[in-house]
Amino acid sequence: MKKWILLFIIICLTTTACTNSPHTIKFDHADLSKELKKEGINPKLPTQFPMKVEKYEIQRPPHESVIHEIMFTGENGEIFNLRVHTGEVTFGEDMKEEEVEISGDQGFFSDHDAAGLEVVWEDGEYTYLLNYQTVGLDTEVTKETMIGVAESFK
Repeated sequence: MKKWILLFIIICLTTTACTNSPHTIKFDHADLSKELKKEGINPKLPTQFPMKVEKYEIQRPPHESVIHEIMFTGENGEIFNLRVHTGEVTFGEDMKEEEVEISGDQGFFSDHDAAGLEVVWEDGEYTYLLNYQTVGLDTEVTKETMIGVAESFK
C-alpha cells in the first residue's frame, strides 16, 4: 500500500512540474522574413512566444543603420523588442550579467529594473538582442522563457 501511495505522489509531482513549464504559442514569421529580405538581411526569427503575437512592426530609423529593430506586441500589451545587428557589437562588462547558452551559441542574460529581461547572442553574421519589458504585465516571463524564445529562432 505504501508503494502505491508513494507512486501516486511521484506521478502527481511529475505532472505538476510538467504543466508548470513556460507555455509558448507558435508565431509564423514568413511575412516578416520576406520584409526583412527586402531590406537586405535574412536573420533567424522567433517561432515561439509566451503570448499570442497580435502584430509586429519593423522600426526603421531615418538613416542607414546596421541595427534592424522589430517590435512584437502581444494581445495583452506585452512587448518583445528584437534588435538584429549586422555589424560588430561590443558590450561593456557591466552589461554581461550571466552567461547562457542559446542553441549551442554562447550568450548572456540580464535582468534590469529599467531595461527588463534581455538575452543576447551571436549566430553567424548576426548578433541578436531580445528584450522584454516586465513592468505592469501579467504574462510571466522568466530567464528560462527568454532562452526558450531565443532557442525557437529558425
